[in-house]
Amino acid sequence: MTLLEYGQAYAMKIKMKIVWIVLNTTLVALLVAVLIWLAHTPPSSSGVEAGSVGGSGSREAPLRIGLIPERDIFKQNKRYRALADYLSLRLDRPVQLVTLRTYEDALHELADEEIDAAFLGSFVAVLAMDRLGAKVTVKPESIDGTSTYHGVLFVRDDSPIRRLEHLRGRSIGMVRTTTAGQVFAGCVIMHLKLWNTPDEPEVVWAGTHDDVVEMVVKGGVDAGAVKNLRLEAVMRAHPDWKIRTLAAGTDVPNNALLLRRGVSPNLRARITKILLEMVDDPQGRETLTVMEAKRFLPCRPQEYVAIYNMVDCIQSAWKEIGVSDPPPQRPSDWPAPDPEDVAKCYDVNY
Repeated sequence: MTLLEYGQAYAMKIKMKIVWIVLNTTLVALLVAVLIWLAHTPPSSSGVEAGSVGGSGSREAPLRIGLIPERDIFKQNKRYRALADYLSLRLDRPVQLVTLRTYEDALHELADEEIDAAFLGSFVAVLAMDRLGAKVTVKPESIDGTSTYHGVLFVRDDSPIRRLEHLRGRSIGMVRTTTAGQVFAGCVIMHLKLWNTPDEPEVVWAGTHDDVVEMVVKGGVDAGAVKNLRLEAVMRAHPDWKIRTLAAGTDVPNNALLLRRGVSPNLRARITKILLEMVDDPQGRETLTVMEAKRFLPCRPQEYVAIYNMVDCIQSAWKEIGVSDPPPQRPSDWPAPDPEDVAKCYDVNY
């Protein structure tokens, strides 16, 4: 080998050694970065977002609160993450948010004790109380003082459908296992005597109330049944969209917090007290602001009487509205329902 060839080979060897050192250094740096990231990431499973762990050294099992997407899931989680952090601090235990796909999932997770609590719409809240013995605690009051909602049956402003009777043979967008998007609409169809007839409306299921509004406005369905609060929010976000209301239902509690039957009375009382007193605590008020809420109010089972009235209204057509299992039964210690309340579960003065 000539001196020149030897020099070139030696230079190549040096270059390869430098490349090897750089690669190994990079890999080590990446490994360290990953380990640091893992060390600062709270453990969570699919669909679970951890809140802050309250109190150093707390070893209690996490309190898992279920959420069903009703709006943009990221915005919704941001609002409730603030509440999870606040509860975690006050309870001195971890609080986790669990995102559930459907209202049926909420019932299954409560039954299987995969979650301890959930913010639930009124119909699924009644199902949870009836089937699972869940306990209702509090409901949020919005900045404008609203703590209830009702179902709305609506069409596009330029629709030829002018009255409820014009829904014969038309398509209606609905949301499964909801008061506004399913039970209310089923009650209206029952009053129109359209179940099991050639003119029965075609039900088109959507994932959320917002989806139904978009389907109606864009011509995907002839009419929609949704929660009035979501309809109003969507219309504010899209001032160019024009709709017309055909009927509205009776007010019911909005997204109350229910705890599963196995949660101890002591813990239930603590959670209820913390939430009710948030409005009197500076940090609590900051959290409420993030949640777009004014305060939490007590919520009682009797506030759901309108749900039982609607269920009684559609008893004979229960299978037609697509809810699995038998309808919920009115508590035996409640007074008998007023026949007029059962027969008249919506207002058409529009």
